[in-house]
Amino acid sequence: MCAVLPSPARPQLSSPSQDLAHDQDDRWRTWAGSWLLARHLEAYLPQREAPQRILDLSCGTGLAGVALAKAGYKVVLCDLPENVQTVRDNLARNRSPNHPWVDQAEVVGYSWGRPLPEELQQVFDIVLCGDLLFHVWNEKLQQEFMQTLQDICRRRTPSPVIVFAGQVRSGRQESQVMDNVAERLGYHQVPISLDQSWFSAASPLVADAKYRLTRLESEASK
Repeated sequence: MCAVLPSPARPQLSSPSQDLAHDQDDRWRTWAGSWLLARHLEAYLPQREAPQRILDLSCGTGLAGVALAKAGYKVVLCDLPENVQTVRDNLARNRSPNHPWVDQAEVVGYSWGRPLPEELQQVFDIVLCGDLLFHVWNEKLQQEFMQTLQDICRRRTPSPVIVFAGQVRSGRQESQVMDNVAERLGYHQVPISLDQSWFSAASPLVADAKYRLTRLESEASK
């Protein structure tokens, strides 16, 4: 049985956040998307049948995936091959007798558009996409990103839930990327309102910034 997901507003999750490895490179900045994903999943996951196998796609520092692993969910975290060791180090920093499930989390190096490694050929119930929309559009990676999602989603019927979260930097273009994903993969979009209590002193959210939190659910599951 899975434990309650540690809340980002509580010490349990501020602990992984503070312990995650950082350097001066933005690659190791813990973006708001990971925090929003963890915050949303805290309420959403208990509504679903457990256990859930979850993919933290292009996880960055791995904040969302680490929190899920600590709560007992089956998690695969993936990022670029050169970032894998840092993600593993972050998991190790959160290993303790109280959180034995962290050892079961898998970490794999992967670049969008390439054949899926064995770790990503599993059947996933939920795919997390934290702060990816702007990167997909800005780096002109729509084709590679779509290929990856298609390869992952075709392994499950109905297709896994996909959750997009992050700060909005180029709203129209980012919406086009997500609209294309929904149309091509047969999803409907479920926008999630942000609770005003999330904009607290302990939160990475900025009051005057715009954020997106949207769940994509398969049309077949409606």
